[in-house]
Amino acid sequence: MAIVTLSRQSGSLGDEIGMLIARRLGYTFFDKKEIEKRIIEKGFPKERFKMYDERKPSFFANYAKFRDEYLNYLSMTILEMAEENNCVIMGRGAFLLLSDMPNHIALRFVSTDSERVSHIMNMLHLDDEKLALKTLRASDKRQLGFYKSYFKYDLQSPERIHAIINTARLNPDMMAEMIVTGITKNITEEVEQAGEKRISELITAQKIANKLIFEHKLPIDQLWVRINGRQLTLMGLAASSATVERTCTIINTDFPGYEIIPEIRCVQDFKANTRRVLADKVRGR
Repeated sequence: MAIVTLSRQSGSLGDEIGMLIARRLGYTFFDKKEIEKRIIEKGFPKERFKMYDERKPSFFANYAKFRDEYLNYLSMTILEMAEENNCVIMGRGAFLLLSDMPNHIALRFVSTDSERVSHIMNMLHLDDEKLALKTLRASDKRQLGFYKSYFKYDLQSPERIHAIINTARLNPDMMAEMIVTGITKNITEEVEQAGEKRISELITAQKIANKLIFEHKLPIDQLWVRINGRQLTLMGLAASSATVERTCTIINTDFPGYEIIPEIRCVQDFKANTRRVLADKVRGR
C-alpha cells in the first residue's frame, strides 16, 4: 500500500515507533543493520562501510571513488526495498531518494534534549548525563554532515518531510495509531499504482548509473540519472565533453527510446570558459 520512510534524532524513540507502525500495518521494517547487510552483499567493501555510512566522509574519503560507489549501492538498496512495497525504511536518506513517489510518506521524529538524554542513558546503560548529551551531539553532527555531503540537504529543513513529530508530547502507541490511520485512509489503490510506476523508473535510472560507473567505469563524479517518462536527465562532473558523448552513446545503445538531456558539467569546458572570462576582463570587455 505505501512506503514509509523515517528519519529521527538519536534518543527520540524513532526506531521503536517505526517498528510499531510496521507491526500494525503488517509491513516489513528495514533498519540500519538490514541496509548495511544488503549494501555489503552487493559488493561494497565491509572495511570501508563505516567510513561513509551516515556520516560526512573525511577530506580524503570524500574525494575517493568509493564515496560515489557507496552512494550508488545505497540508492539501489533503498529502491529495491521500496519496490517490495508495504515497508518502513529507517534513515540513510531514504526519504530523499523516494521523495517524488506518490505512495511515499516521510516522517521525522524529534524530541527534547532532556527526553533524549534519558532515553540514551537507559539504552546505553550510562549514568553520566553529560556523557549522554555529548553522545547525542556527536550523533546529530554525523547525521547533518551525511545529508549535507551526499544529498546537499539540510536535515533540519522540513522541505521534504510530510510530518515532524515531537515524541516528547505523545506516547509511542498513540503516535503509531495516528500514523497508521492516516496511511490506511489516504493511500488508495490509484495512488499505489502510480507509486509502482514511479519506482520502476527510479530503479531503471539507478541501473543506468550503475552500468556507467561499474561496468563501463566512466570517469563521471557524483553521477545522477533522472527519468521522467521517456525523458532522461544526466547530472554530474566529467573531465571532458568526450566522456559525455560516450555516456549518451552507451545509453542509446543499451537503453534505447529515451530523450537524453545531458546536464553533466565538464571540467575541461569550465576551465576554458574561465580563461575566456579572465581574458575578456583583461581586455576591458
